[in-house]
Formats: sequence, C-alpha cells, structure tokens
Amino acid sequence: MKEKLFCPICGGQRIIEDGGELICGECGCVIEQLLDRGPEWKAYGYGDKLRRERAGAPLTPLLHDMGFSTIGEGKLRIKPGSERRMIEVFSEIYKLASSLNLPEYVAERAALLYRRAERMGLIRGKDRLALPAALLLLSSRIFGIPRFLREFSRLSGIREGAIMKCYLRLLLGLGIKAPRNGDAYISRFSRALGLSGEVEKAANLLLAMAKKHGLTQGRSLRCIAAAAIYIACKALRVRIDQRTLSRTAYMSPVTLRKRYKELLRVLSLDKDLGAWNASKAHEARGEGYQAPA
Repeated sequence: MKEKLFCPICGGQRIIEDGGELICGECGCVIEQLLDRGPEWKAYGYGDKLRRERAGAPLTPLLHDMGFSTIGEGKLRIKPGSERRMIEVFSEIYKLASSLNLPEYVAERAALLYRRAERMGLIRGKDRLALPAALLLLSSRIFGIPRFLREFSRLSGIREGAIMKCYLRLLLGLGIKAPRNGDAYISRFSRALGLSGEVEKAANLLLAMAKKHGLTQGRSLRCIAAAAIYIACKALRVRIDQRTLSRTAYMSPVTLRKRYKELLRVLSLDKDLGAWNASKAHEARGEGYQAPA
C-alpha cells in the first residue's frame, strides 16, 4: 500500500506533482524530486525520434527472429534454409499488406499462421510463391476485412487457383473457421459507389432476411451482398448501373442478375420485406405508415 505523504512544513496532505517535483498544495514547499524515466533528449518530429532513440524496435512476428537481433542463431534453433525461406515469405507478406492497405495486425497474424503451419508440416516447397498471398487472405478473413482473391492475384502475380489451393489447405490443416461477414462487403461496396447510409442500411436488412431464409448457404456472400445493394437501390429509387456494381464487386453482371432474381424470389414470401416496401411507398407519398398488428 502506498504511503501517504505529508508536508514537513505545514503538515498539509494536498500533495501535487509539477515538473518532476512533489509540491505541497498548501504552502508550496518542494517535498521531493521525482526520478525522470524518460529520454534525456527531445524530439521535434518523427524523424528526430528515429534518429535519436537508441532502443531497438518493438518485437513483431514479421521478423524472422521476432526482433531479438542480439540472440545468436544457435539459441533460436532455426536452420539456415528455414530462416531464409521465412525471411522471403515475411517480406512478401509485408509488401502485399502495404499494397492492399491492410492493417499491421493482419500482416502479423499472417506471420503467426506461417509459424504455426510450419510446425505442423503444412508448408510445401511448391507453394513458396502462393504462400504469402494465401496467408494474408486467410488472415484478412479471420478479422472480417473484405478483400478479394482477385486482388491478391493481381498484386502478387500468382494465379487465383494456386492461391486458393494453398488457402484451403491452410484453412483445413490449421482448423480455422473464418467468419462470414456480409456486412463488411456491403459497407465496402457502398463506400466505393458513393451510396447513402439509407441504401447501406436497407441492404443490410435484406442480407439479414436472406440469412434467415438460408439463401447464403453454399453461395458467395460477396455476390449476395451486391444483389442486396442492387435491390435496395431499386426500392429507394437510386440509380445504379449493373455493370458498375458488378465491376466493384469483382463479379460478372450475369452472376449479379442471377443472385438478384434468387433474392427477390425468396424474399417475396417475407412479411418483413412487404412491410418495409409499404413503408417506403408511404414515405414517397408523404404519408405515415403503421405496420399491421
């Protein structure tokens, strides 16, 4: 338990800290000098801080030695071949994550997944090129960040089939259940197309109805999210082009129309959708709407 200080002059108990000193708030007597644990230098910018600080960088899984640069190789128990391969994979992970504007924690989780997969013997020599993209794709889906396979393929120069094959083996081998979050796709597509918050809210409602009817089972959530946005735009009289929406969602217009028709056919039986459409019609006429009891 921390000892309570008293002023030796006036006996006051109102002790305050000011400028590295403990001062009595009653009479102003300096009671004690505090030890300054900060650096002895000042930095007036990020560049000054990098040049003047003498401590090492924080520990990160993106470095092959976790940032322990002073520890000998023998203590880390890493074979030279494994170490070189790890450096190459982590360098490519960092490069891809920077190109896709992914947060640093996504890249760090991808590095941790690599270490875990290597311990389990899931790393194969022929997957050396597709491995960084597959790890980042898996990590982004774990955190619910909407990134597409085609983006990883375009930036890495690796075929989509090779990346997906490596991704599925890692997913099954590591026993990971990546969450399926369609709301993130709707948010990304709406932001890219400049749609209003009302359209995004309506699309999320339609997606929730589709999940309730089991329409998302066995189908791509990305395509269902795009179809929900298209239906919401038509219901709210917002003009949107099918080709533009399908290009934003990395899908063909034929797939968009197919999912759109399936969504309409299933949701036409939903009473909530009928009430929602009726309320929008009343709002367009300037009338109030009350849902039936």
